[in-house]
Order: sequence, then C-alpha cells, then structure tokens
Amino acid sequence: MPVVLSGARMFGCQLDGAKGAVVGPVLVDEGASRSLGGVELAAWFSGQGAEDVQVVG
Repeated sequence: MPVVLSGARMFGCQLDGAKGAVVGPVLVDEGASRSLGGVELAAWFSGQGAEDVQVVG
C-alpha cells in the first residue's frame, strides 16, 4: 500500500535512502506554495536521495 502524502509539507525532510510508494501531490518548498505530483514529484524525491521512492496516482 502506498503512503498518502497529499498536501504534506516535505520541505527540510531527510530522505536519503527512503524506499516505498507514495501518493501526492506534496508541498516541497519552505513557503508551502510549490506543489508537485507525478513525474515531477518522482524527480524531486530522486534529487533528495530517495531514488527508490515510487510515485503512484
């Protein structure tokens, strides 16, 4: 089962080595104004060191 992170604020999270599946979109900036989902969110997780996080839905 994927973790539902819709609307979660992810700024400043330590994600190195994270694994699993998530459902977005999530807020990724300090001001909580930049929301990412799908391919963009997958690329963001990868850039945070969480290459094994799969974005679904």
